[in-house]
Amino acid sequence: MNSRHSLNQLGLALKQADQRLYHVVRTTYRWMQSEWKGPRANLPFSRKLDMWRRGFFAESDTIYDLTRNSPDEYLSDYQHSVGCSRINVWSGFYDHKMVLRSFLMAIGLRQANTVALILNRQILLQPYSGQARYVTADELVELLRQGGGETKFIVKPEDGLCGEDIFLLLHRDGQFWRQRGRSVDPFDVAAFVGEQKTSKRKGRPPSAILIEERLQQGPFWAALFPDSANTMRLLTLWHPGEPAPFVARAVQRIGTADTVPTDNWSGGGISVPIDPATGRLGVGRMNPLKGNRPEQRFESHPDTGAQLTGAVIPGWERIAATVLRAAGSLPFNRTGGWDVLVDSSDTPIILEANGNSDVNLLQVHGGLLADPRIRRFYEALNVVP
Repeated sequence: MNSRHSLNQLGLALKQADQRLYHVVRTTYRWMQSEWKGPRANLPFSRKLDMWRRGFFAESDTIYDLTRNSPDEYLSDYQHSVGCSRINVWSGFYDHKMVLRSFLMAIGLRQANTVALILNRQILLQPYSGQARYVTADELVELLRQGGGETKFIVKPEDGLCGEDIFLLLHRDGQFWRQRGRSVDPFDVAAFVGEQKTSKRKGRPPSAILIEERLQQGPFWAALFPDSANTMRLLTLWHPGEPAPFVARAVQRIGTADTVPTDNWSGGGISVPIDPATGRLGVGRMNPLKGNRPEQRFESHPDTGAQLTGAVIPGWERIAATVLRAAGSLPFNRTGGWDVLVDSSDTPIILEANGNSDVNLLQVHGGLLADPRIRRFYEALNVVP
């Protein structure tokens, strides 16, 4: 009996050792990929080595200005990619938009109207209506044409991340158009439906495509930049033993002429810090390695001139309460990055959520770990020592 128990213990130890080795190899491989494919930070090799030793990508030295700021105040790239990826028990709510959307609708939170789901060249019309049905490509095209004037839809992969492959679909003057960034081109909807979609995420089945009605954002956000959906990213943390999550940090993302129809910070958008207590905006920042502008700090929007610094988010308390309600309904998941758009009726709508939110657009305004409450959370979850 004892020998069998010992063998079982040995087998478990070997399995755990194999998993740790696999995890180290995989993380190292991904790290090298990120450094190779990422933006080229103009740093001496000795400085890059110092950053790698501390757990930061070379680009983070520039984004966080770590020559002047203390690296100890920042969640490192290694801590983010390895430690934070283990915090949540299940990431399915965040990995798939349809799962998250079903959950949010079940707890009574409004969502954008999903016109169609496309999978394996099949088109499911109104998948959330209770009267879903398959239609042909020609029927879908005719439906999208209806409404008169210029109609707009958002097209995106169901399992996409970071705004990848999202585009704005327009119908005007009898023609469909595809817009992403400054590029606007004629678009063949039927041919697009007929393509076999593949997921960019390794090991995943063919990607589904969602077509949604484009939400009309509230006047405050439309005034910031009207050609993109300008969303807020709220990072929620739920410390073990505490009764509810809290908003650790929040930013207002704003699109530019380079990012239409998204507000993607890694593509040239602006991140503006939001004071979680008051909803007041600070100084906007672009990614210094990806923003195509000579200036990287903004008190007003470079394209529209809209005031950023000092402006107050309308209905901020309701926005934060909506996010905390969603986060508080998932007690087994302790962290989430929630993307929120406020529509023309002043209703906060959660568009997406991330189980391991990017932190560079948050920490460009200062290290997360400088806040004692945030540091205590990551210490409790063994992300930081």
